[in-house]
Amino acid sequence: MRKACVGAALTCAALFGVAACGGSGSSTTATFKPEGSLPSQAPAAAASRASGAPGSNSVIMPPFGKNVHMVMTNWLPSNAGEAQAVLTDKNYELAYLYAEYTGGVNQDWTAYVSPAMQTEVQQALSQPDVTTESFTGTIRFFDMTVLQDPTVPADLDVSACFDNAQSSNTSLHTGKVIPGNQPADQHYYRYTDQLAKDSSGAWKVVAVLPPVYYPRAKECKP
Repeated sequence: MRKACVGAALTCAALFGVAACGGSGSSTTATFKPEGSLPSQAPAAAASRASGAPGSNSVIMPPFGKNVHMVMTNWLPSNAGEAQAVLTDKNYELAYLYAEYTGGVNQDWTAYVSPAMQTEVQQALSQPDVTTESFTGTIRFFDMTVLQDPTVPADLDVSACFDNAQSSNTSLHTGKVIPGNQPADQHYYRYTDQLAKDSSGAWKVVAVLPPVYYPRAKECKP
């Protein structure tokens, strides 16, 4: 998962198949619930406040508990259209992480993706290593850029560094940390999301490109 085990992030999961972060925690009769509220909003409700809608200009921070700290870059391009695409991508990334935080329950991410991508994302979020896990700690987004997509000129590619070295996967049932086994450098990588305008003029995520890990993405390790 993107939260703490890069190999099973959607960037890999939706395109290459899910790889588990580690063994699931032992079950107990009382199910652990992550801190913070766990709303399961209908797509229409989430869409009504999606920052990808024309005219909106804010990042929507999901209600993570105090055990999670999201550091999202405040960078925006000067071009208004590109800025809306970047805001959509920021909100998608945060909403996707919140879906993972809730064990796949929350559906706010649907407001930021195309119908085809909804199927891809839902498949990734339905995997056992999502539905049985949550996470704690700090996750950072930085060094964000936006460029015209090289194959579809009307689309935009939003890219940023992702750092989850200070976060840990936890069992959704017990709250206990699940040890990870991925190489330390794979906590740092650059992701790229492709966005296109839908019929209403709102930007939507339509594809996720393969991630580039440190040390190839040298700029992504603090």
